[in-house]
Amino acid sequence: MRKRELLLLCRHSNDPNLKTYYKRYCKLLSKVILSTKKKLHHNKIILNSNNKMITTWKIISHENGKPNHCKNTVSLKTDNKEITNENSIINIFNSYYSSIAESLNLGNNKHTNIKEPNPLSYLINSFH
Repeated sequence: MRKRELLLLCRHSNDPNLKTYYKRYCKLLSKVILSTKKKLHHNKIILNSNNKMITTWKIISHENGKPNHCKNTVSLKTDNKEITNENSIINIFNSYYSSIAESLNLGNNKHTNIKEPNPLSYLINSFH
């Protein structure tokens, strides 16, 4: 009701200070109302979220003006095919690196008589 009272006073008064005060009061009131709306909106989003911590940090980043990390599409070209499915790409890399480990034949360790494999001997065998 304070805003309405100030408006009525301004209408019946010729005091320029009162009119400036009323304008400043209206701007401040608008900011308060806007921030309250934002707070309620953010609370609603957080309450409906499955992962409240991630959602909270996304809201904080958004309010601080930090850009969202855009998710780039990753593609891999193999056997003259372009693959964009992330799980397929992961499986291709896994099988590739698994086949390299198998092809190194790490079981033949000539330099040690220890039952445990020695990582340094692998390096010596691989890089003469």
